[in-house]
Amino acid sequence: METNQFGKKGWTPDRIENLNEKVFVVTGTTSGTGFEATRILLSNGANVVMLNRNSKKAEDTIKTLKQELSNNIDVLAIEMDLAEQVSVKKAAEEVIKTVPQIDALICNAAIAQVPKQTLTLDGWESQ
Repeated sequence: METNQFGKKGWTPDRIENLNEKVFVVTGTTSGTGFEATRILLSNGANVVMLNRNSKKAEDTIKTLKQELSNNIDVLAIEMDLAEQVSVKKAAEEVIKTVPQIDALICNAAIAQVPKQTLTLDGWESQ
């Protein structure tokens, strides 16, 4: 009996089907896992909304993705700092105004190994 739901070969990005007309919202897309997820989604036809706190890095990321994939990829960057509730609300409102639906949300943004407890402006722990 097969116990691996992805088959004997496991899961790989090339097993993703066409994602045309699917909208993915991804946080933390300028490097690492978020960048790779965005690249894979776009290469399979998805529309991706990138949410990042640094808009300059996000625009540079879009340029890199367009050079690698195509100028015709459907990607949008919206500035959002998860440490500021006002920023999150503003970004959410912009996403709602911009895309017809959200098919998936990939919550990738994070900070790690904070040397001491730090609170956001809203009193939440940054970690």
